[in-house]
Amino acid sequence: MAREWEAVIGLEVHCQLKTGTKVWCGCSADYDNSDPNTHTCPICLGHPGALPKLNKKVVEYAIKAGLALNCKINKESKFDRKNYFYPDTPKNYQITQFDMPYAEYGHIDIKLNSGREKKIGVTRIHIEEDAGKSVHAGEESFINFNRASIPLIEIVSEPDISSSEEAYEYLNTLKTAIKYTGVSDVSMELGSLRCDANVSVRLKGEKTFGTRTETKNLNSFKAVAKAIDYEIARQIELIEAGGKVVQETRLWDEEAGVTRTMRSKEEAMDYRYFPEPDLVKLVISDEQLEGIRAEMPESKVEKIDRFIKEYSIPEYDATVLCSEVELADYFEVAAKGSGNSKMTANWIMTEVLRVLKDEQKGIEEFSISPEHIGKIVKLIEQGVISSKIAKDLFEKKLKDDRDPEEIVKEDGMSQVADTGVIENMVSEVLEKNPKLVEDYRNADDGRKPRVMKGLMGQVMKLSKGKANPQLVTDILIKKLSN
Repeated sequence: MAREWEAVIGLEVHCQLKTGTKVWCGCSADYDNSDPNTHTCPICLGHPGALPKLNKKVVEYAIKAGLALNCKINKESKFDRKNYFYPDTPKNYQITQFDMPYAEYGHIDIKLNSGREKKIGVTRIHIEEDAGKSVHAGEESFINFNRASIPLIEIVSEPDISSSEEAYEYLNTLKTAIKYTGVSDVSMELGSLRCDANVSVRLKGEKTFGTRTETKNLNSFKAVAKAIDYEIARQIELIEAGGKVVQETRLWDEEAGVTRTMRSKEEAMDYRYFPEPDLVKLVISDEQLEGIRAEMPESKVEKIDRFIKEYSIPEYDATVLCSEVELADYFEVAAKGSGNSKMTANWIMTEVLRVLKDEQKGIEEFSISPEHIGKIVKLIEQGVISSKIAKDLFEKKLKDDRDPEEIVKEDGMSQVADTGVIENMVSEVLEKNPKLVEDYRNADDGRKPRVMKGLMGQVMKLSKGKANPQLVTDILIKKLSN
């Protein structure tokens, strides 16, 4: 009988805080948009005698992230030196928080595709500094220290995750929660979010953890999921064959779809932690904490609830629109301009999101402003254009910067609302389609709408989609009743 295995997974997420300046000095934290090694000083390079000074904004941003992840904020915490040699760590040590982090005992609630919900614990969050960046080119390596001492928080989960799906949802939920606070871009593409996956396996029902490996070099949430699945399968196969899992750090090879050995895994004792002698304890008063709590922006859950009440849209619509804070902001601007929240929500969820998916862009890169989407919806509401013309206008707007009203006027896209003109069109269609007229008059109440739809289609075709649909319907009913 085949033995049943289960996975035990914990994630370590490094999140860069967008404070503008570094954690221990006044150097710019804009490491990507500048020449290499230009945003450095003796403090972030760790020169002898240089004294670090804690950036107040880093603490405020870190606390906001902790509150967003339901953590207890400790009134006292301290900084430590973690000693190890990497070519891109100029100090040969990293200032971090070891045994007294600023935040602990949080949780993230996730919802899986099956509808099942699960609570994933957050063990701790601590403040630390980033290292520099090594760039390898052939047989040469270059080091850019602009990134040295960029402020980070490390979010460590409990080993509560048991599948790649749960890991994926945990990361998505964490990213959204942090993004809503505004303290980080949380972008793997920009390097402001990084994740390492700790994976072990054990026989189902066992309480003792198996030997874990840590996988690095994960550049997307999909890569995290794939690496976890591969590592689970590799460990089970190794044990089943009589081998043993070795505690080590592994790298994810995206091209080959495998993990590879990087180095043996260090223990805490290997880092030789000791209290940072140049920094005093971090003390957070009740007044400071309450002040930061009062500044917390609306969370995703709070925004969804408000959208349902304030804009009278269904929960499904509100959930989709609040999936990203930028998308929620886009909707609010568009809805206020249109005066019709539900129609605006429909347009964004269908037309706008369709284009973004096709072009693989975010809403912040979309070519049509929310004000102009609002105007398109308003033009439909006012009867200036039909829904069909609106779609043509939308397609034009993707490449045309003109105001929607200007395009409608200059390109002759206005809806025909002249009763006399529409009556002539209806009469022409009825004369050319005597069979449809006869079918309508002989049809029962259940079939009449279908025949009416056919006649409507003929009139709209004749008007090139510009006839006011409601006027067409009214005139058709009037003429067919006589």
